[in-house]
Amino acid sequence: MSRARDLGRAIDDTFDDGITSLTFRARDDDNDAGASVLLVTSWDGTTRAYECRDAARAGIARRTMLATHDAPVLCGTFLGTCDRACVGLLDGSARVVCLKSGTTTTLGAHASGPAATIAHDEGGTGYVVTCGWDKTIRVWDPSAEVGDGREVSTTTTTGKCFASDCADGRFVCATSDGQTLAYDVEDLARGGRPTVSRRSSMRFQTRAIAWNATRDGFVAASAEGRCAVEFARADEDAARRFAFKCHRKTEDASSGETVYPVHALAFHPTLGTFATGGGDGYVNFWDGEARKRLAQVGRFPTSVSALAFSPSGAILAIASSYAHEDRENIKPRDVIYLRSVSEDEVRPKKSAA
Repeated sequence: MSRARDLGRAIDDTFDDGITSLTFRARDDDNDAGASVLLVTSWDGTTRAYECRDAARAGIARRTMLATHDAPVLCGTFLGTCDRACVGLLDGSARVVCLKSGTTTTLGAHASGPAATIAHDEGGTGYVVTCGWDKTIRVWDPSAEVGDGREVSTTTTTGKCFASDCADGRFVCATSDGQTLAYDVEDLARGGRPTVSRRSSMRFQTRAIAWNATRDGFVAASAEGRCAVEFARADEDAARRFAFKCHRKTEDASSGETVYPVHALAFHPTLGTFATGGGDGYVNFWDGEARKRLAQVGRFPTSVSALAFSPSGAILAIASSYAHEDRENIKPRDVIYLRSVSEDEVRPKKSAA
C-alpha cells in the first residue's frame, strides 16, 4: 500500500549540513500526555531539541535548545531525562549536553576516529556505550566524576563499529568487517564475552541495526538495499533467520535495477513492527513476523537518513537529508518531517487460523 506524498508536517528550522540522528523521549511531566522531546544531531555541528505533540497537534514542533560543537555530531541519546543528552562527535569525543541551557561537558573520547554510535542503558546499569572507528566499544559512567573513573571498560573489535543499539540491558553492534556482536551491558562493562559473535548474513556494510520488541533478535539494514531479521540464540537464528530486498527501483527492463542503501531503521514502541528509510527517499513499514510490507510512504525530497517513532507510536519523525548516493552533488534542503502514523500502516498482519 503506497501513501504517495503523505509526508507529514515539516519542522520549520534550517540545517547547514546533513541530519545524522533522531531520538524521541516522553516528557518527564506525567500530566502532559502526548508530549515528547525530539533530540536531533547534525553534520553541521549542532545538537537540537524540539518539543513535540501527538494527536490534535501532531506535527507541530517548537525548538527549545540548540548547542553548537566544534565538530560534526554523528549520534545522540537521552540520559534518563528530557533535560540531558549525550552525543558522539566526529572528533571521537562523547559529550553531555544540558538540553535546557545548551552547555556541554566532555564525558570521554575514543583514541582516534569518530564516536560513530552512542547508547544509554537506561533502567539497567545507567552506563553510556559508545562505538568508534578506532575499533573499540567503550562503556562510560555519566554519574562519575570527571577523570579516569568515567571510563568503565574498553572492548576491542576486529573492525570499525558502524551501527549499534541498546535496549533493556542488551547491546548489539555491527562492524566494518561484517561481524555482529551482542552483549549484556553488565558483562560488557566487566570486559565479558559477547552473547552473539558471528558474521552478518548480509554481504555488504550494515548501516543500521535495532533490537526487536522482545529483545530476542534484531534487524540489520545494509548499504545494498537489503534487511536481515536475525535472532540471538544460534538454534533459533538457524531456523528463523531471513533477509529481504527493499529500497530498490526498476525504471524499465533495459536499465535494470537501481539499489539504494537502507540508512535508517526504527521499531514501533508497542506493536513490534518496524520502519526503514532509504536512499530512494521512501519509508517502508514492515511486519517481520509475517514477512510482509505493510505500507510505503514517499517519495521524500531526498534520502531518508534517520527515523524515530514517538513514545506512543503515533508520530514518526523522518529526516529527509541527502546522503550523496548519486553522482550529482546537488544538495536539497535538509528537513525533518513529523508524520501521523495510521493504524493500518503499523499494525501486524493477523496470523492465519
